[in-house]
Amino acid sequence: MAFVMVVALVLVFVEARGLTVLATAALVVFLGLAWRQFRIGTWVPILLAVAVFALALGRGVPPEVIWRALDRMLFLSALIAMLGMLRSAAAIAPEVRAAGLFVTNQPASRRYLALTFGGHLFGVLINFGGLALLLDLTKRSMGSDAATQLPPDAREMRLRRMTLAVIRGFSLISLWSPFGFATNAILITLPGVTYTDFGPIGFVMSFVFVAIGWGFDRWEGRRFRRMNFTRPSPPSGSWRGAALLVGHVLTLGASVFLTHAFTPLSFQQALILAVPCYALAWSAWAGHRAMGGARVGVAEAARATWGRLSDLGAEVGVFASAGFLPVVLLVLIPTEELRGAISVLGLGPVMLVLGLCLSTFGLALIGINPIITASVFGAIAAQLSVPGLSTTAIALAITGGWTAVIGLSPFITTLVIGSAIIGRSSNVIGPLWNGPYCLSILVLWLVGLAAGILCGVI
Repeated sequence: MAFVMVVALVLVFVEARGLTVLATAALVVFLGLAWRQFRIGTWVPILLAVAVFALALGRGVPPEVIWRALDRMLFLSALIAMLGMLRSAAAIAPEVRAAGLFVTNQPASRRYLALTFGGHLFGVLINFGGLALLLDLTKRSMGSDAATQLPPDAREMRLRRMTLAVIRGFSLISLWSPFGFATNAILITLPGVTYTDFGPIGFVMSFVFVAIGWGFDRWEGRRFRRMNFTRPSPPSGSWRGAALLVGHVLTLGASVFLTHAFTPLSFQQALILAVPCYALAWSAWAGHRAMGGARVGVAEAARATWGRLSDLGAEVGVFASAGFLPVVLLVLIPTEELRGAISVLGLGPVMLVLGLCLSTFGLALIGINPIITASVFGAIAAQLSVPGLSTTAIALAITGGWTAVIGLSPFITTLVIGSAIIGRSSNVIGPLWNGPYCLSILVLWLVGLAAGILCGVI
């Protein structure tokens, strides 16, 4: 996997098919060694990718298509590993733990917003590592003196509300984050679409979804507000950690956008270069501040990254398939016939976009990762060239369905991680606890999509 990461960086600057072949072989070996980590959500896309590859060879798909598919497969596989480098740097940075203590120890009146924005901020920067960190702090906070004195039903409700706040905040990454999997799947799949076409809309809507979640939280806690419970308070000075974390997000984001703006590199190429460079600088700074030297920090982060690579089998398998499948399927699927069938059925842009959003949502509920749905169906929808159907609408359909299902499907990694840390079944956290919120934001997103297309806004 480390070799795949290095080759992905080299391929940003040069086209070397020999390296592509070697990296592909390394990736196949890695996945073969990691097969015990696979769940149904990994097996389905991998087996589909193998079947599509065999079909492509049988039908004589042009070699250029295969090369392009392999390049995308290597890129997405390397990207998820690169993001793990940020997690390793964060693990030794004192400001990360301080920020976590700041958001998890807020009084009930501010706790939901603090945890939601905390989950969002941590997720933007260190992805699943941030989710795990905040949920772990949430679980530990239930062992405090104030929490142990609560009645059992109040303790369970506090755990539920804190867990949902973190998960809901984390799920909003899919709406707009340039470092998120949803954004990068869309940018690499839809030709001609840019981040500014859909990212700002998702960013604005994320605040609407925060308000909806806050409303649910206030309703769930209504019967406990009159009880005179001890108010928690964050440790003195911990706000500085939260402020520094905001600075990290802004600095990393600015480095990606500036690199893209002032160099010939694409947004994804700028991202895959900026992430390891920033992780290296962050770990050196953290080592200098807290470990006695920059070299010590870099060495510690490097060891953590190296040790974590062997555990990425399931995630890499999904992302590798998502990079490969849409490129080859677009050649194999008869888009002209499909366009004609859609015309006969009278499916306009509104129905197609709503169908794409609901497909992303519905298939995730049975274990099909949204990145696969987004990559395959999004690419097909763009190729159909239906009048009135813009790539922006397709992108928004994907991000909305993705965001709504992240905190609902028991098969999604978000709830698998949450279940392991909190000690509650993913079926409880998702459908039972978070179901009403997820369905509410899905309905709102569908209505917004339909209105936007009918009014010619998107």
